[in-house]
Amino acid sequence: MMNFKHTLGIAAAFGMPLLLGACAQTPAETPAIAQPAAVPAEPEKRPLKPFPEDSFYDLLVAEFAIRRQHYDLALDHYMEQAYRTKDSGIIATAARLSQFVNNLEAALAATELWLQKEPDSAEAHFIRGTTLARARRPLDALPHMEAVIGSSEDSNFASLAASALALSENQQKAFETQIRAMLAKHPDNTNLKTGVALTLQYRNQEEEALLLIREVLAVAPLDIHALLIETRVLQQLNRIDEAIERLRFAVDQHPYHKRLRQNLAQLYTRSDIFQAKAQYMVLHNQFPEDSAIQLALALVNREIGEYDEAIALLKNLRTDAEQKNHALYFLGRIAEQREQWSQAREYYGQVGIGEQLIPALTRLAALDNEHQGLASARRTLTEARQRFPQLRTQLYLAESDLLFDQRQYKEGYNLLTSALDNDPSNTNLLYARSLFSERQRNLDLMERDLRVILSSDPDNATALNALGYSLANLTDRLTEAKSLISKALQLRPDDPAIQDSYGWVAYRLGDMTLARTYLERAYAQTQDHEIAAHLGEVLWLLGEQQQAISVWQTGLRDTPDSLIINETLQRLNVNLPTAEQP
Repeated sequence: MMNFKHTLGIAAAFGMPLLLGACAQTPAETPAIAQPAAVPAEPEKRPLKPFPEDSFYDLLVAEFAIRRQHYDLALDHYMEQAYRTKDSGIIATAARLSQFVNNLEAALAATELWLQKEPDSAEAHFIRGTTLARARRPLDALPHMEAVIGSSEDSNFASLAASALALSENQQKAFETQIRAMLAKHPDNTNLKTGVALTLQYRNQEEEALLLIREVLAVAPLDIHALLIETRVLQQLNRIDEAIERLRFAVDQHPYHKRLRQNLAQLYTRSDIFQAKAQYMVLHNQFPEDSAIQLALALVNREIGEYDEAIALLKNLRTDAEQKNHALYFLGRIAEQREQWSQAREYYGQVGIGEQLIPALTRLAALDNEHQGLASARRTLTEARQRFPQLRTQLYLAESDLLFDQRQYKEGYNLLTSALDNDPSNTNLLYARSLFSERQRNLDLMERDLRVILSSDPDNATALNALGYSLANLTDRLTEAKSLISKALQLRPDDPAIQDSYGWVAYRLGDMTLARTYLERAYAQTQDHEIAAHLGEVLWLLGEQQQAISVWQTGLRDTPDSLIINETLQRLNVNLPTAEQP
């Protein structure tokens, strides 16, 4: 927190004339909060305009409030006097102070007054543009940030691009159009190029984003924001080795920049876990109080089997309010890996409300199921619903997952029907119940639940895909099935589950070439056993038996009890070679 310990108090801190003499002239160029203006040796003599006595008192109260770091009280007094006196210096101070305490409403009000008095003030435009970005109004912020270009203020188009993520798709398109047009007017502005590149990255236009951000790096090779954008784009393009190389360069140039090194460490977790540990150890030494870094280092140690180091870090985090639940959950996971069942239960039982509670309760139920039976596991989840009624839906879904894994399809359907009695339009519950109906070959019930979802959310890609696949798999309504899956594919073209469905309906329609294309595309992303079953069948019927066998064997290696692969083998009368069976 900034501490204003100046002889002249707020006047010096915000670059204003000392208010106690009742002068209210504004300097021609007012510095930002973080850069106090120097007091001139021989101040220019200007006409003095006396403040009313009560205004003088309010400003004096504000002065002492800031000295005591009571910034909200000071802001209240400055805003009141800004409206009352319309003095440019007081308005500017109110705007800076409102930005300092992150009071968006006050900042917008103060900058509106400021721009009425000084419409060409770059600082006023900058504060207003930044505030609008924080308020998630980047379209309104753009013209104010453009007004800053060419001034001594530092325009921040990257913050506008980041805030545009919260907009609707149509608004994001409008933002992209406007910021591109702005770049056409100011083609050499690197801050604007950075903002456009970030916009393109967010909107998955990676190649153009990469070209643009490298233009920025050609001028400013050590620019941190540009380096971060470049490496994120490279990751999106799946050019991981190149991203790592660039991040290593960036870290060498900025060895104490936390975010750069964190990004490098996270990338290494995908390719070299020991290098990831080395980077997290450097971060831990540099920022020993950062609990998120401690947690990441603990999880890397767990991944490589350094359990004692992981446990020491996690136990230390049990007193950290932010990471306590994560620490307890992963201590439970390590205890499970060491087959310390009672200790695992103890850790899971201590996890409180937060994102780790459902995983912890799910693991508790799994342990009960493994050691005491399904009835005990269900009791654990029933008791949890009573203890945490606000998590009722998630806990119903956790229990239904358990029943699905145990192939208790009728019980699962009944459980979800009970859950829907209290929440009949819940999309997650309806979708889960449709899966149980599908497994019981009750197409009418399955379709009814999915149609309810689609009636309120016609672009729900998951429901479109589920209904389309089931129609393709269980009925002859193949044209309708293809239409549903095609719409899902348009909404999520890179989803391997939807690609698999499209390949399967193409197979059912007799288009083996199209079927193979989409099934291979899905299989390249994930060797899921259901995709393996479908791709193997198409390959087998195309006469590529050895390749089909290899695909099925891979699916069975990862999921030895796969019903769909075994049903496929039985239907095609295929016996896998005994020597190569998993």
